Amino acid sequence: MSQDIHQTAYLVGNFFVSDIYAYYQDTYKGVLGKVQVEALDYIHRSEKASIKELATVLNISKQHASKIAGKLEELGYARKEKDPNDGRGTLYALTETGSRFINEHISMSNRHFSEVLASFSEADREQLLS
Repeated sequence: MSQDIHQTAYLVGNFFVSDIYAYYQDTYKGVLGKVQVEALDYIHRSEKASIKELATVLNISKQHASKIAGKLEELGYARKEKDPNDGRGTLYALTETGSRFINEHISMSNRHFSEVLASFSEADREQLLS
């Protein structure tokens, strides 16, 4: 691949991380910390997650993942379920409150993204999509 493709990929990735995903995470400020947002987001995307999965995805210890999942449960955003594939295992899933909560923040982020895209020229929007 050419250097231009790598440079473009880097710039697009940086744009989404710094301007779009960072804004999404910032909408939670005052309610959840960064790692808690990432845990909630992962549970939302995967529908259910074990402590081991959360620890792996978040690059934290299982003990820390357990504390984070417990906090999400305490706030009413997640609930524990028995793992049907492992009688000793526990999975976390979003509650209705948790789903509403995360969907509100996704909507805020989507509005922000639309506003950012609206500031781009038509040519820049087409280039970004390509």
